[in-house]
Amino acid sequence: MTAPTRPASGSGSAPGPSQRIDIGKGIVKGRLFIFIQTEVPESTFVLGGTIYVYGFSARVLMDSGASHSFIASRFASCLNVFPDCMPYVLDVSTPIGGSMCTDSVYRGCEISMAGVSVYADLIVIPIHDFDVILGMDWLSAYRSCIDCYNKTMDFCLPDGTTVQLKGNKGFSTPNISIIRASRYLEKGCEGFLAHVVDK
Repeated sequence: MTAPTRPASGSGSAPGPSQRIDIGKGIVKGRLFIFIQTEVPESTFVLGGTIYVYGFSARVLMDSGASHSFIASRFASCLNVFPDCMPYVLDVSTPIGGSMCTDSVYRGCEISMAGVSVYADLIVIPIHDFDVILGMDWLSAYRSCIDCYNKTMDFCLPDGTTVQLKGNKGFSTPNISIIRASRYLEKGCEGFLAHVVDK
């Protein structure tokens, strides 16, 4: 398996995942090991961290139990690129026994992590606690090795250079900047203002 490469450039408001699945397409099975952050055990073979997708800060989960790599539909709608329609429908099974079908993918997404640029094909699904999940397709393409104890991941660039990413020690709820929140709202994402009083 080879690492994804940079796609042809494009711009414009990115639509969300396909709402009309072509039932005439073939179906390919996929799976997720972690769907929400409460499913992440203290000691596990996944790693959480922060990366940048086309310059946007993203909360990522490296999940060796996931068959493919995924991007949250709400996060994808803020990117200035368009998704492609896959020639098949991906039927993704979840840890709770359900499944989701999708045929939308962002090919060759530019990702910045640990100071270097890499690329990933990210399939659109409605996840909420993470912006991006990098699964076995990406982990194997970059010959990644996750150190669960130290919360680090070593991965190899196409030229053979080994890079280490330091992950988060825990899975606390992320905060976003006012600028990023404003961009989400401009793209049509919903926002809620809450006033909390601690008595």
